[in-house]
Amino acid sequence: MSYQLTKEELRNEKKRREEFKNIERNDIYIILDSLKCAHNIGTILRLSDSLLAKKVYICGNTIVPPNKKIRSSSRGAEKWVPWEYHENAVSVAKALKESGVQIVAVEVTNDSIDYREYNPAGPVCLILGREYDGVSQELLDIADVSIHLPLLGMANSINVSTAASVAMYDVYSKLEILKKEKIDNNLRTIIRK
Repeated sequence: MSYQLTKEELRNEKKRREEFKNIERNDIYIILDSLKCAHNIGTILRLSDSLLAKKVYICGNTIVPPNKKIRSSSRGAEKWVPWEYHENAVSVAKALKESGVQIVAVEVTNDSIDYREYNPAGPVCLILGREYDGVSQELLDIADVSIHLPLLGMANSINVSTAASVAMYDVYSKLEILKKEKIDNNLRTIIRK
């Protein structure tokens, strides 16, 4: 019979705090483009912790930790996730792009593709836009691709932290497949020698 793990059982499976700071992180970066709702920021920090995202960039006119509402929804993840505040999200996106990170806007645009069709080739930065305005045009112009979640009902949008959850777990899964394929290819090469 299945049962929910206790907090103690979950903690016993995790690395110690001292070890955690040096853990290898996944090639997922997040840019939050002027998010207004502290709960969304906290939830995305919590997701970033769950997936060991490399870094979260909280940008623009926004709220940053320490903040009671962020802490409430992040459950303290802001202490464990590498994050930085930057006034200008565009400069962050450009710097990441120049370092070889693919820039992916999570936004419904005239040429966005269904998130399920997107296949990363390496490190990815997901840009998540302001709750009411979405990803800014300047960031859309920098993005290598825009992905969207299907909106089949009457609503024209979905909550940014909900969209982040779907997109982040999807990118994580696809990056894990890429890692496995690289390992398999390396093994085949070694065996042939």
